[in-house]
Amino acid sequence: MKFVPNFLSRRPMLFAFVFWVLAVPTIAVVTNWVVMPVASGRFTKTLPVPNVVDLPASEAEAVLKKAGLNAKWAKDGRYSGDVAANNVLIQMPVAGRTVKENRTVFLTISKGRQEVEIPDLRGVSLRQAEISLQRLELVLGSRINGAHAAIPRGVVIRTEPEAKSKVRIGSQVNIVVSSGNSSGKILLPNLREMSLSRATAVIDSLGFKLGNVIFTQSEDKLPNTVLALSPMSGEYLDPETSIDLTVAE
Repeated sequence: MKFVPNFLSRRPMLFAFVFWVLAVPTIAVVTNWVVMPVASGRFTKTLPVPNVVDLPASEAEAVLKKAGLNAKWAKDGRYSGDVAANNVLIQMPVAGRTVKENRTVFLTISKGRQEVEIPDLRGVSLRQAEISLQRLELVLGSRINGAHAAIPRGVVIRTEPEAKSKVRIGSQVNIVVSSGNSSGKILLPNLREMSLSRATAVIDSLGFKLGNVIFTQSEDKLPNTVLALSPMSGEYLDPETSIDLTVAE
């Protein structure tokens, strides 16, 4: 059976011309619509990228794996005031983008809030101390009056937490300011971390009175541990002053 008409077989040049006119466009169409898509993976399954921002690292990897995607971490993390340390801070591609199966999602881990060192503010004015804290993005907390024989009134004695302690940006720093000599007044020591019975004994021995005791839940402190007190430690107070305590249940 002949597939080439007699008139074309007798005219080779005409046959070649007709062949190329018909074959070349057909090959181009097949290549464009079949061969190239297969070669480029166009027919590969696509899927949306899930949102893993703010998830713990291990959980984020599990979510991506379940979705048919791979995870790759940036070498260095970034500080963040919004995302907790060791959680995903950035993902690329972003959530909701449609990608091919087995695509790699690049992740950046959060290092949490950046920490800074509390400067030594002893001997400076309260205003100077506030400016120094603001430059480090720290917040001036409570002002505590404390007597000091050598440091003039209104000048900083120390900070709480103490100088050179590392705290997160945005933390409050309390300032103990000299009120001059303390004739007739008694220094209230730090009662935090003491047991309620021990703190009560110290209050009584110094001539103060136990005020209100408020119990509150605490995940990391033993029951009956003093969490806070009012007035704050470091103040010089008159005898018979009532000391209120906040205690772990």
